[in-house]
Amino acid sequence: MQKNLVNITLGVVTEEVEIILESYPKYPDQEAFSPSGLRQDLIAYVLSRVPNKYIAIDSGESVSNHTVQVRCSSEQLLRIEDLIHTGIRDLLDSYEKIDYRLREQLKSCSTVATWFR
Repeated sequence: MQKNLVNITLGVVTEEVEIILESYPKYPDQEAFSPSGLRQDLIAYVLSRVPNKYIAIDSGESVSNHTVQVRCSSEQLLRIEDLIHTGIRDLLDSYEKIDYRLREQLKSCSTVATWFR
């Protein structure tokens, strides 16, 4: 039977993101990192910077059928938490720069558009 790889570090990171975001202000942080916002980018940011652990399960089986417990050392958990805080700052900073540039481009476009009226 075919097996699928499942990243079990993802669950730890996702849970820590949820806990940490609760301590941030609703606006702009929780709003920016809502499930429809930058949350997936934040999770990817952290996962790309920590060692990931995987399990192989039979296709058709769900991960919940397995008693998977990821044990992180205190040091690893602190590293994940630190990366989440750093990721929040980095992603918001990048987003604000993009948003600022976009607003500036829109302003210049609207100025040019009024010239041609």
